[in-house]
Amino acid sequence: MRTLRLYLCALAELGADSTLDYEVLDAERAIVRRARAVLAELPRLPRTELVIAAPDVLLVEASLPPLTGARLRAALPAIAEPHLLSELESAYVVAAKPHGGARTTLAALERALVQRALELLRRANLTPAGATPEQLTLALTPGRWRLRLGPAYSCLRTAPLAGLACSAAAGGEPPVELRLALEQAGHARPEALEVEGACDSAAWSAALGIPVVALELLQYELAPRLMSWSAWRVPAALAALCVLVWVSGLNVEAALMRHEEQALRAQMAAAVRDTLPSVPVVLDPLKQLERAVADLRVGAGTGDAREFLPLAAALARALTLAPDTVRMLEFRDQALRVDFEPRALAAPKAREMIVEQASAAGLTARLAENTLSVRAREDRP
Repeated sequence: MRTLRLYLCALAELGADSTLDYEVLDAERAIVRRARAVLAELPRLPRTELVIAAPDVLLVEASLPPLTGARLRAALPAIAEPHLLSELESAYVVAAKPHGGARTTLAALERALVQRALELLRRANLTPAGATPEQLTLALTPGRWRLRLGPAYSCLRTAPLAGLACSAAAGGEPPVELRLALEQAGHARPEALEVEGACDSAAWSAALGIPVVALELLQYELAPRLMSWSAWRVPAALAALCVLVWVSGLNVEAALMRHEEQALRAQMAAAVRDTLPSVPVVLDPLKQLERAVADLRVGAGTGDAREFLPLAAALARALTLAPDTVRMLEFRDQALRVDFEPRALAAPKAREMIVEQASAAGLTARLAENTLSVRAREDRP
């Protein structure tokens, strides 16, 4: 099932015209697309998951009393109260399943802001199936903390169900909240810190007392160097050289073919002059030779039956027609078309007689309306 993972901005700033980051996940929850859009332009998929901005979610670890159901739900705000800055009545608190006995993680949010966000999503025909704090979406390596730097705030994950929002790194210095978290970590102090974003790893390592690893996410096929001109300089030069060689080869081949054509035309012209010495100028050897052969056949009385004169003569000899019954003769595509006066075809069986007479003369005849179409029998359409 495809899933829409929607990253909300700060809930107090969320509106119908807010441009939000989102990801499309396939059935195996692999990311197939990342983009930004306002609520109305988001894709509608079978499942929608929200990622709540880190500053809007407070994660605290607490011990739960031996309560269940509605009684535990009513007690959660009071349990989280020592960590809340807002009024207790305005807090919306949920608890994760207890881990390691009665200890668990509580998530506290502003109830009014959450309800307003859900109403905006409902109006946009989006029904969330779940929500996750942004800090818990960061990748986590055993023994390490993960920090993502941002322009407005930073996001830190310290454990599977622990994390917090930090201020943006000002002046290239580590966030104050990160320093305090490291001081209070005690035995849970990490072996190293992984940072997503630009930071001075050496300076941060010295300032925090732990190794800092700066993660470059744009690597491999997404590396910026793949888009630089220096990386494409050699392939571009090779491509230009290949095009130059290809064009030069085409020109050489065209020149050779033109030379061969000229030699063939010269041989054909010489053959025409040898065969027909009376021809003054040879322009199109093939057509001139065909015309000369046709003239010789006509002169010998053996013209090509497909030509106009032999075809018209054969038809004239075959048909017995009254004077002034033929309106027009047209010769095209080795076929002779004869338009008759309607009165010539008005007599009974006149149409059948014309076709029979043409056929008897060795012609293929077809009569349609007042037009007779004939051609030599060996060239049937």
